[in-house]
Amino acid sequence: MGVLVIEARYRSGSTITANLAIKQKKEVFCIPHNLGEKTGYGVNKLIQKGANLVITPQDILDFFVTEKIEEKQVPQQYQKIYEQIGQLPITANELSNRTNKTIAQTIEELTMLEIQGYIKLLPGNKYIRK
Repeated sequence: MGVLVIEARYRSGSTITANLAIKQKKEVFCIPHNLGEKTGYGVNKLIQKGANLVITPQDILDFFVTEKIEEKQVPQQYQKIYEQIGQLPITANELSNRTNKTIAQTIEELTMLEIQGYIKLLPGNKYIRK
């Protein structure tokens, strides 16, 4: 279902594993580190890219319970776009390409999903799930 990264140096096996999980559309969870620690650089970089920040084990459990509820409540007409949005930021253009929808349709659906509280718009016009 996901990967928890506790320590990761720059370009370490842990970051490779996390990136493979992202490609497989699995969730990545990270425990943050002090900025000066070499073993924390990869973890902090993953969080910066949109990985889920974890402080307690309950954070992971809460994520998956919330995830199941959200998927059931998303209106059918927005499911195709919503399924493509995860915890890593994605642009409207990327979503348009993945779903074969026009950019106008994509932006309209993204706006509705944001208004209804399913997704969040980040700086740089990128979207993630809430």
